[in-house]
Amino acid sequence: MVKKLFATISTLAIMGSAFVGGQSAFASETAIEGGPLSFGTQPSVDNFGSVTLNGQVQNSTAALSAFTVIDATGTGDGWNVVVKADQFSDSANGLTLPTNSIDIALPTVSAQAGASDVTTITKADGKIDNATGVKILSAAEGGGMGTYNVDANTLTLNLLPKDVKEGNYTSTVTVTVTTGP
Repeated sequence: MVKKLFATISTLAIMGSAFVGGQSAFASETAIEGGPLSFGTQPSVDNFGSVTLNGQVQNSTAALSAFTVIDATGTGDGWNVVVKADQFSDSANGLTLPTNSIDIALPTVSAQAGASDVTTITKADGKIDNATGVKILSAAEGGGMGTYNVDANTLTLNLLPKDVKEGNYTSTVTVTVTTGP
């Protein structure tokens, strides 16, 4: 019995010394996969207000809704948001408004928690109804990672009396997000 007690105490002493002091290291790993570059909240555009011609320069406005841009790719390649509109036309009467008649105001953008600093994003305004539209946001390489809120913005249709005939005009406004600075 004494031998058994002594053997048990010795075993516990050896085990106890293994847990006191010393160091253990364990390997741990994880796989991280990139997600999409996308709009979290989709942008939309209201109709421009009706205009009654009066022989003066006139403007009509429409709102581009607030939206979010999500860069979950994990690449740091940057991204661009482009707003482009087709030339306003009244197809029933064969009428068009001149290109470069629609302006977009400078956007306001903010970063959500954990996103790259908002200063990595360049903002622009300009004419959207032409061949290229306007790159309103451009995230630099290494920036723009995470989620960004873009506030609602104003589109302004500029009407010069010399260019406008009465009619029902339509245009399609597209907002796209693509990879690249």
